[in-house]
Amino acid sequence: MKSMKALRLCGFSPGPFLRGRDPVKLVEAQIRGGVDVIQLREKDASKREKLELGFRLRAVTREKGILFIVNDDVDLALILDADGVHLGQDDIPIAYARPMMQNKIIGISTHNLKQVKNAVASGADYLGFGPVFDTSTKPDTEPLVGLSLLSQVKGICPIPYLAIGGIDHTNIHQLSEVGCHRAAVISDILLAADIAEKCRFLRSKLR
Repeated sequence: MKSMKALRLCGFSPGPFLRGRDPVKLVEAQIRGGVDVIQLREKDASKREKLELGFRLRAVTREKGILFIVNDDVDLALILDADGVHLGQDDIPIAYARPMMQNKIIGISTHNLKQVKNAVASGADYLGFGPVFDTSTKPDTEPLVGLSLLSQVKGICPIPYLAIGGIDHTNIHQLSEVGCHRAAVISDILLAADIAEKCRFLRSKLR
């Protein structure tokens, strides 16, 4: 099983980008392309739908040795025996999630340097920082942090951190230029004509 320190590219369940396709095949294509982790992120699905898809994706990720993270929901992460959970700023604090998750991975989304410091102090295993670029994936997104603020995270964050928000094949090279070598990408991957090839390209820019 890969570790968070080795992580470069984070892939996702299809969510609104399913478009009549098989969600498991979309995830398998991302794994073939070299993603290091798959996050179950189904904002518009019912709890039961998330559970059913989660079991299918948990089986695939376990077989392939890929980390499996559940977005927002600690209960669901535990039921699915996921490797971890990713929490937002409005989800339960890490202090309450840790006793339930124990030694499993806990990540958190951050949008400014104060939140980064708080996440590290509270015992997060990794964090996402953004949105770095304009994104349509999350309509109620936070204000852009930009590359300048992203460049400052390296100096205050001793744990792995991923750039999030609006990252695609046209701008991903800019992340490494400011010291960030990990990224979470949703629409640019899931809408690609060749998902595996798109993942390979994106990962090659995160050196």
